[in-house]
Amino acid sequence: MNPLTILRAALFVLLMVTMTVYADTKQDAYQPGTITKNFSAAHKSYSLKGAGGEYQINNCGDFQTGQTVDFRVEDLEIFIRREGGKDYKCSVEATVTANVEKAPLTYQKGTIMGWSTRLEIYNGGSSNTLTFGGKRRTRIYELKGASLIYQIDDCGSFQAGQFTTGQAVDYRVDETDKNDKRIYVRHDGDKEYKCRMEGVRGVEGAKPDAPSTAH
Repeated sequence: MNPLTILRAALFVLLMVTMTVYADTKQDAYQPGTITKNFSAAHKSYSLKGAGGEYQINNCGDFQTGQTVDFRVEDLEIFIRREGGKDYKCSVEATVTANVEKAPLTYQKGTIMGWSTRLEIYNGGSSNTLTFGGKRRTRIYELKGASLIYQIDDCGSFQAGQFTTGQAVDYRVDETDKNDKRIYVRHDGDKEYKCRMEGVRGVEGAKPDAPSTAH
């Protein structure tokens, strides 16, 4: 057989394999979506919702609200599959990322052991030659968990969080900012008092805290 003929045959086979792989890749890239809104029939502008978010698209084909389609995303364009193996090519005007469900907050059981008062002197600023300042008394609570005792204060605006000795509370600790550690005390079901952590010490012979998940 002519070597040139063999070379042409090999190139043809390679081309067909490449096209098959490319077609399979495109096929896998499609995802189901729904046309949720028709912004403009004249400009063929729609809202397309998929698993990863919602897209505002235009310059597309003719679609109806509620219509389900298969689409794929490439850069700033969306390709919606249609019969005959071709796609509608649409421009992406805006993208809205789908909301990710947050994990439930985890609280620990604690008890308010008592409180003390700290007198603070502060300067509030000045106006011309007058200087404004004042004093305030801040309550510092002791919150006892299973293994630690926390000193907390400034629980909400204007010391909104007022606790009583012996009060049982649900709380969680946020130490993300090492310079501004916080204790969140749950109240009224799904609300929280945001308290500043002033100090912490251990409880002798205590067991590790057993967290509870909020519902």
